[in-house]
Amino acid sequence: MSGIDTFGAFVNKQSEKNPVRSRKLLMAAWKGFGWYQHRHPDHKLPESRQYLADFCNTFFVDGMSHMDQAVLCSLFTPSEFLHAFHLYPICAEMFSTFTAGAGSEQGMIQAAEENGVSSTFCSYHKVLTGAALSGVMAKPAAIVNTSLACDANNLTFRTLSETYGIPQYYIDVPYHKNRAAVKYVAEQIREARDAFIRTGLKFDEARFERAIANSRKTVELFNEISTYRAERYLPNTLTSELYEGLMCHTALGTDGALSFAKRLKEDYEKAPADHGIRILWLHSNPFWQKEAKDLLNENEKVHVVCTEIGYDNWRMCTSEDPYEYMAERVVYNPYNGPMEDRIDMALEMGRLMHCDGAVLFCHWGCKETCGGAELFKQKMEAGGIPLLILNGDGVDRHNASGGQTATRLGAFVEMLEGRK
Repeated sequence: MSGIDTFGAFVNKQSEKNPVRSRKLLMAAWKGFGWYQHRHPDHKLPESRQYLADFCNTFFVDGMSHMDQAVLCSLFTPSEFLHAFHLYPICAEMFSTFTAGAGSEQGMIQAAEENGVSSTFCSYHKVLTGAALSGVMAKPAAIVNTSLACDANNLTFRTLSETYGIPQYYIDVPYHKNRAAVKYVAEQIREARDAFIRTGLKFDEARFERAIANSRKTVELFNEISTYRAERYLPNTLTSELYEGLMCHTALGTDGALSFAKRLKEDYEKAPADHGIRILWLHSNPFWQKEAKDLLNENEKVHVVCTEIGYDNWRMCTSEDPYEYMAERVVYNPYNGPMEDRIDMALEMGRLMHCDGAVLFCHWGCKETCGGAELFKQKMEAGGIPLLILNGDGVDRHNASGGQTATRLGAFVEMLEGRK
């Protein structure tokens, strides 16, 4: 049993008997890991991705250390206006990923299921719900979530609002993508802003303008980087891919996200040509799973080029109004609307990034992704990009088979090598 497994087992036991102690142990682990990582970065990674790991850990720990100023949110919630209140946005995926990284997700999953949450519910949301119901997570200030991209968003955040007795600001995103929908969503973001102001919080207009400017520039840089990413190799890990997704969503608008984009561009400009197997990764990934890490992490022969939960927000939005700019990102996100929009975007990115193949990770409980898997496979392969449907779990160790992952990923890579 590894050190992480031992620590996780202890925290899981404490989460039922003494949730406050469990919380303190997790905070100590997250802070200690951040301290170590800052002083001993992974030198196999480029400087930009070392910075990325350091910033993301700090971003998360700061939020968890100031829960009276923290806002629980969905991954697709525009966060620029929250940064203007000096609030700390914490999305479900971020909390559950860091918890799983500490090997401590099982106690919270058990707490959620004992309180009636289905075993087939999304594990990211189950971990967050269990943390709230068990008392492991301290009371946050509020909740802001969008209707994207799944039923779990609608169920989880309503439950947490009732559990904590805190306000929930819900942003309904229309299915159809048009200017009327953009204006409708923009008005809801303004209403959420005004509701925070009525609680006595000060809205820092200068900080908001800076967050919007940072956001626009960050997305612009990611688009510029795509031309280098399409041809060059830069070492990465599955964890780096998840961190990049955080930068493109919850942390978008921060100085840190912009700094990462600038550093990443500089690293790609110096990077060598890529001659390995290039994979487009769709949805989340099992960053903790040894078999996946052994094959894909820091491997110039086969690696992930980009991930859907990062590139979904690369769209260059044109609205001058800052609220419509945030709304446009959500309304026109490929996760909104019909499944074909996600598939079309995946095909576009696969071709743009010169990918040899794609992996659709069917995360346990994600009914949208699992339900559309066969359609994904048909359309991607008809478009010339082989696709592997890989079942697993992004955070729950009990819901994944290492042997199956190793066998199926290994066979898929062998097939891609034969085609290349």
